[in-house]
Amino acid sequence: MSVISNIARLDDLLPEETSRAGGKASNCARLKQAGFPVPDGIVVLSTAVDENIAAIGRHRWFLGVPGDERFAVRSSGIDEDGAGESFAGIHETRLNVARADLANAIDICRRSAGSAQAREYRRAKGLSETGQMGVLVQRMVPATVAGVVFTVNPVTGATDEVVINASWGLGEALVSGRVDPDEFVIAKATSEIRWRRIGEKGTDQAIDAALTDDQVRELTALVLEVERHYGAPQDVEWCYDGARFWIVQSRPVTTAVAAVDEIEWTRANLAEVLPDLTSPQALDAFEKLLETAERQSLGSLAAPAEQLGPFVKTFYGRMYFNLSQLRHVCRITATAPATMLKSMGHAESIHPDDEIAPRPSVRTLRALPALARVVWRHMRASKVIARHDARTRSYLKRLRGIDPRSRTDSELWAEIDRWSSSGPEFMQTVLLFGGVVFHEAPVWKACAKVGFSFERLVYPQLAVGERSVSAQQAFDLIALARAAQREPAATAYLLGDVDLGDVAQLRRRLAGTAFLREFDAFIDDYGHRGRYESDWALPRYREDPSALLQSIRMHLQQGAIEDPNTETARKEREAEEAWAAFEARLSPWQKCTLLPRVRRSVAMIKRYYVWRERVRSDLVRVLSILREWHLVLADRFVERDWLDARDDYFMLHLDEVASTIRGERPPHTLRSIVAERVAERTRVAGLRMPLLMHASRLRSLIRTSGVSAITTNENELRGQPVSSGCVEGEVVVVRDPGDFRHMRHGAILVAPATDPSWTPLFTLAAGVIVEVGGVLSHASTIAREYGLPAIANVRHATRRLRTGDRVRLDANTGVVTKLNTGDAAESARLSAVV
Repeated sequence: MSVISNIARLDDLLPEETSRAGGKASNCARLKQAGFPVPDGIVVLSTAVDENIAAIGRHRWFLGVPGDERFAVRSSGIDEDGAGESFAGIHETRLNVARADLANAIDICRRSAGSAQAREYRRAKGLSETGQMGVLVQRMVPATVAGVVFTVNPVTGATDEVVINASWGLGEALVSGRVDPDEFVIAKATSEIRWRRIGEKGTDQAIDAALTDDQVRELTALVLEVERHYGAPQDVEWCYDGARFWIVQSRPVTTAVAAVDEIEWTRANLAEVLPDLTSPQALDAFEKLLETAERQSLGSLAAPAEQLGPFVKTFYGRMYFNLSQLRHVCRITATAPATMLKSMGHAESIHPDDEIAPRPSVRTLRALPALARVVWRHMRASKVIARHDARTRSYLKRLRGIDPRSRTDSELWAEIDRWSSSGPEFMQTVLLFGGVVFHEAPVWKACAKVGFSFERLVYPQLAVGERSVSAQQAFDLIALARAAQREPAATAYLLGDVDLGDVAQLRRRLAGTAFLREFDAFIDDYGHRGRYESDWALPRYREDPSALLQSIRMHLQQGAIEDPNTETARKEREAEEAWAAFEARLSPWQKCTLLPRVRRSVAMIKRYYVWRERVRSDLVRVLSILREWHLVLADRFVERDWLDARDDYFMLHLDEVASTIRGERPPHTLRSIVAERVAERTRVAGLRMPLLMHASRLRSLIRTSGVSAITTNENELRGQPVSSGCVEGEVVVVRDPGDFRHMRHGAILVAPATDPSWTPLFTLAAGVIVEVGGVLSHASTIAREYGLPAIANVRHATRRLRTGDRVRLDANTGVVTKLNTGDAAESARLSAVV
């Protein structure tokens, strides 16, 4: 047998060889032989042996190829690129390979068939875990632009549209999710560009579109020819060398598959209440809890899971909401999606069509009973919160009367299981008050009608009146710091060289002081809260108050501590001025008709923010008590030698704990479960998960950082204003509550997101910048009530800003401007510490 057998040219690949060439190579051969612009190349069949590959450079195809030519080497799985299994991003690709390195690159691609991610994909698809691999070797195209095209709209499933993603350079960065591409939606029938978005592509040319309109139309015509050739919708990878377009891959895709693959997922509202890697126990429980609560609350307003997926899903240890489901609810209820997107903090992702409320349809009529039930709950919100308050008081009273140490495992679990069963009903109340868009929508509409800013009217009203429980926590913490300042013993202790996490020492040294009595009262009110408090695997303030005491220490170090209540009169005046400015835009008739409705809606928006924080705090109170019960079980599991450490218990799902307690699961299996979960968390810990993404992007996240490129304008950052005002100062970047000690009084806090455990930092900050959040976010609520200028949804803020940078935070326009970075070395050092 010749050493160069099992290798075929694309032009010569026979139909009977396609089963050994793999899907990618077979498709390229078919297109090239049909006359499409496919880069020339050869195929290493799956039956090739090492001897064939070692001698590849002597294949006759290379006679017409210059010696310094570079090549693209791509895996071509035998069961790859079919209608059901694309394997996109699973197998290896090597670009710009020299002829001398071809054998090694081919070997890497062949071996990727046995990678962990390939085996997992095969298991998920019900395929054999042993994959056969062909390899495609093609002449490297010197691409200036590259991307992918769907000949159906992958988001809506519309078959009359083509969707193009394009970016500068090679297409690998785009497919792997490392850049934010330009997007074009084109009408098939007319080649009209219906919509476009210029992505942040991370190059000097990022502000320019990667393709001209004429090039968009040329590419559209080419891929439609490919679609006609196959007689089915296609997912096409392409590149442009400055003179012509090339097809480097095409795979079939059905509308249903594409729609599922392109479901939008968002971490908005979740990233601020759950740690980046939530404990597996809490994550699994919340996923089930939220899914059940959403389905019960929305009923037929929600699309079936088989059409648009679940409402909540976990990807690589992070929980996401299904934004496509929320868009579906907007369509059913004839609501403009833009209002929902603004509330969630995705104003930058609003498509022009999102501003238009869809017309009611037949589906709207069918969902009227479910819609009426939702509206009825909003109309009865005052009664819902009253019933919640009564039920919570009764439930907490009963739980507090139980000593978990005196109960058996089964008795403890019966109570935990009872909570799990009633949890969805409790969560529906949280979701109801999270649905403040119900009252915001008419205000947005009214403001647009008279040409007045929604933010200018509403935000000042949210800063006055009854405080949310989280904002009150900040005011009470300042009062506690002032109490410490009045008492020399407390001041000396808190400013001394002591371990602020040693509660026993605190009580011993400050026994009998007024400060300790006020501290205990504060803990009675807020001790159930803590760092990422929704995850009951993490300690509460009652267990570890060091973050609170560190904040008090910083206030004491500054000297005089101002009373934040002095700002109340100013905020009330600003609220009155906002109403006066709004009324000045109204006609006499509108003052009689429109104004009363807007006032009622704004009042309800304020109540919803207060009620939502109260309900969330109540949820955490229950979880805090149940945490004590879980800790009892965890200690027992360690004592029985079922687990090595208390924290291992929180690696287990609740049903795994239950089955062990009931004797259905052998206890010796728990260690292996914990080991697998710890290994998985370690594997995905370094991933930077995007705030908003399509499901198709997940394929590459495990191999890349998954982060969109940062814009090249490093001196200006933009986001969504959530609390008005303007301030200049140095920033302190705090990425995790464990770094609270680095915060400085009067600094501008920069964080990925915040939950109520960050409240102590708000009492020190002069302004707030967060990467995640919208009007609904915790940072927005506290900043407004505490009178801090704040901007949310500032992309990559914690990486583009360094501790020590001086900035102007203009929360009236949503712009953060770097003024100077001071001493660069010191700035870098502080950032590294934080």
